[in-house]
Amino acid sequence: MLYSIADILNSRPREEIEAALDYFNELPRKRGSKQNLVQLLAAYLSAPEVWLDKLMEQDLRMLQRICNAGPGNEVELIPSDYPLVVEVLHFVTRTESDVEGYVRLSIPEPFYDLIAGHINEVIARKELDGSFKLERIILGVVNIYGIVPLRTFVDCVFSEVDGLEQIHELARSVAGHPALMLYQEEYKGETYLVSPFVENYEELLRVRRVSYKQVRHYLRHTPEEAERCGEHSPFCWAGAGSAEGHALLDVLSAIGYEGEALHAAAHTVWLNSQFEPDRKNMEMLLSVVTQVSDELESFGQFSEYVRVIIEYANSVPKWNLKGHSAKGGGLMAYEVTEDQLEALYGPVMSEKESEELMRFFEKVGKVHPVTPDEPCPCGSGLSYRFCHGRYCS
Repeated sequence: MLYSIADILNSRPREEIEAALDYFNELPRKRGSKQNLVQLLAAYLSAPEVWLDKLMEQDLRMLQRICNAGPGNEVELIPSDYPLVVEVLHFVTRTESDVEGYVRLSIPEPFYDLIAGHINEVIARKELDGSFKLERIILGVVNIYGIVPLRTFVDCVFSEVDGLEQIHELARSVAGHPALMLYQEEYKGETYLVSPFVENYEELLRVRRVSYKQVRHYLRHTPEEAERCGEHSPFCWAGAGSAEGHALLDVLSAIGYEGEALHAAAHTVWLNSQFEPDRKNMEMLLSVVTQVSDELESFGQFSEYVRVIIEYANSVPKWNLKGHSAKGGGLMAYEVTEDQLEALYGPVMSEKESEELMRFFEKVGKVHPVTPDEPCPCGSGLSYRFCHGRYCS
């Protein structure tokens, strides 16, 4: 090995070293020199079975995927809406991809040597002991509401737990979960949990207070609903178990999305469904269909796909509506008219109109020349010089 973990850490700014130690709750009160912090972090990272356990599922699965490719080998994948912890801590390296919408990630050899022998075991254990299920519930709750008071968050997570012992056990697991550190914010003396997909939680609270003040209560959702919303992170989306959610997946699959790209597309639709229904947001919401409209069989197929997306968007919990849907709350409903559909699809021509147009063009090359001022033989009523005569040299 030509360089070590310590060599990599020494090349980074002090702020990044402190951020990594802070994430793992290892930042000392008396921080000392950068060299001391580097040594402290290097020593901590030397026990990967400890710190890997503090990463979220999305980070672990990314590391597993990159480790499977081998040290220094790039893996092409769809980037998330926000950087994952392993990217922020620079445990992996990102470069641009030649494929639009993708990036390339690789892992330096020292980090590969450190974790490759542990990553599969950690993931397998977390799948069995319920850690990933709990994480999906936590992430799903914050995604359903966008921003939610800690008390409401706790009520949702614990709503189906019986027995004091089980409550205490779950409380310890939730309280120690890294998501609570990453997604927790203080605002005007109250603690909130905020979805990683919310860019400005203060603005979201303002919009609720000013534009949707009639929505007074948070709609309670079950842990099962939250778990489904927290799946496929970082490409989470709500309503996966609903009829509207199944219909959305059918449409996206028919368009050609599959695998990771399928859930990334569903995530895009869900995320855009959270915004105020206006022309710009409508175009963003329907982008997964409009960008392939020229490949669809007909305008009728396009119209049906749009209808499915609109119904899905109106069925999912809305951040502005405190977890209520547009369908349930009668607010923020997306609607699209036939004229809007045609504008999104482009000029639409019936089969009969197309045949008539082709007959016209067939005539263009068959019109017999006449004198310039005579009526054009095509029957337009114009003189030949101003009609088909223009095409003659």
